[in-house]
Amino acid sequence: MRNGRILNERSPVPASAPGAISVLILSEIRFLREGLAEALKDDNRVSISGLCADLDAAVELSGDLEPNIALVDAATPKGTAAVRRLHSAAPDTKVVVFAVTESEENIIAWAEAGAAGYIPRSAALRDLIRLLLAISEGEQICSRRVASALLRRVGRTINSGGELTDSKVAPMLTVREQEIVRLVSAGMSNKEIARHLNIEVSTTKSHVHNLLAKLNLQRRGQVAFWRRDNAANLY
Repeated sequence: MRNGRILNERSPVPASAPGAISVLILSEIRFLREGLAEALKDDNRVSISGLCADLDAAVELSGDLEPNIALVDAATPKGTAAVRRLHSAAPDTKVVVFAVTESEENIIAWAEAGAAGYIPRSAALRDLIRLLLAISEGEQICSRRVASALLRRVGRTINSGGELTDSKVAPMLTVREQEIVRLVSAGMSNKEIARHLNIEVSTTKSHVHNLLAKLNLQRRGQVAFWRRDNAANLY
């Protein structure tokens, strides 16, 4: 354990093949996170970035290492909020939730929180790497019933003029928030923003997290589009 991080130090991770996906595992249950690491570590298409027992450690480590995938236990406290925090800390990391109950409401809730994919509770251990590789390529294997539910939700959102049109009414932003919008839109990382504004990285992460919540956005990559649509209301 180091600075709240629990790393898989019991055995070295095998050399990874070029293009291997890096995975961070978050679960409060030790045998789950270590068992998943054991299942993944012998495949050179995957490298283990670290194992975390709590969200704060996962946020810190994902912000530092920016793994390809953060594999999050569905039983993590305040799970959907955890997904949003991980997105804020490492926007390029795909959050994948495992041990998910595959109901329509549950999958939609995780998707709306920003999860890039999920591993259902019914999945076999031998399927784990296949599913992770598929999700890393932007694919998600799900039941027809869940796929249909997601399509219905998208249709209702468009027809009701919901989230897709909310950006027409811009919330009032402070001077600092407008500066964060500009820097995030320019593609700057949290560390780059911290250096530019001469503030701590942790402060930057807090600003970005609060900004996403205020703008009702799930990923920092959406900030540039929000700024474009609301340019007349800024500065």
